[in-house]
Amino acid sequence: MGTTYEERRGTLYNDRITFFGNVMALGLHVLFFVLFWRLDITILALSNLASVLYYSLSFYFVHKRWYGIFFTGLFIEVVYNAIISTIIIGWDVNMHYFILMMAYGVFFIPNLARRHRLYTIGLAVVIYSLLYLFATEGVTSLPPVVEQTLGLFCILSTLLLIAGLSLIFDRAVVEVTNELEQTNDSLQTIASTDGLTGLMNRVTGNNRVSLAIAQAAKQDEPYAVILADIDHFKSFNEHHGHDCGDVVLQQVAQLLTKIDGIAVRWGGEEFLLFLCKKNEQEVFLTIEHIRRQIESHTFSYEGEALHVTMTFGVSYRHAFEPLDLVVKEADDRLRAGKRAGKNQVVFS
Repeated sequence: MGTTYEERRGTLYNDRITFFGNVMALGLHVLFFVLFWRLDITILALSNLASVLYYSLSFYFVHKRWYGIFFTGLFIEVVYNAIISTIIIGWDVNMHYFILMMAYGVFFIPNLARRHRLYTIGLAVVIYSLLYLFATEGVTSLPPVVEQTLGLFCILSTLLLIAGLSLIFDRAVVEVTNELEQTNDSLQTIASTDGLTGLMNRVTGNNRVSLAIAQAAKQDEPYAVILADIDHFKSFNEHHGHDCGDVVLQQVAQLLTKIDGIAVRWGGEEFLLFLCKKNEQEVFLTIEHIRRQIESHTFSYEGEALHVTMTFGVSYRHAFEPLDLVVKEADDRLRAGKRAGKNQVVFS
């Protein structure tokens, strides 16, 4: 699952995080540009204007899914602006928090080698430490209200960006997990189902009927295992063609699913049925009703009305017995019915 999971999660996450990050960064730098222009801090105004132009361009990177270029440019731009802003207006304005946001966000970049994550985090830690040591005061003073407001805004913006990264990543994980569960369910269905008739295949049917026998025996309920075979099906296929034979198998399977029990395609034109009934007479009437339905049913193929019959061998039990032994008895009775003229239900 690893590679497929990582690739799919990475696609979802990259698509969303690049757009989210680009929109948020563009909006923040527009605000910073206006603020620093009004405060007459030209270098920071121009720096943020350059960032606005970059993020306007990087929508093209997002569209092209050039994720490596986008994330590299994002990291350089964020760290650069955090450095220059902290140097000019001081530590207390909290622009340095955006470096921490990048150090956190690198964990959520899919398909990035671990060593690159560690290098990026290490670089962010070094830059952050140097700023703390050498750029605490700043070279330009801001009015106290502006400094406090801007400091709070930077903290809240960082928290919002981190929350956005986490939510987008979590959503991508949930969606991919759901997709994988649906795929697994589909594969399980394909593996357990006969592709032509839609009934359980022999392997799955064997397990299902074995469990049903154990359950019936545990509850002290009698049960019946029936083998059914379409009469003269080989000659039918030879005369009408295998495509016609497939249609007949599909329609016979639909009729067999009407029983109150389990229907399995056992192989070729042979089917296995399982019933829980109170007595043999009830089992016989149920199977005889199915036999008559099939006998009277008109199978239509390319405008031609066709008919088939089936022979049934029934094995009836009151206690647990391994399925292979019960099936052998049902098969013996099916063969006896074939020898006796076909199109009948054989109990003994």
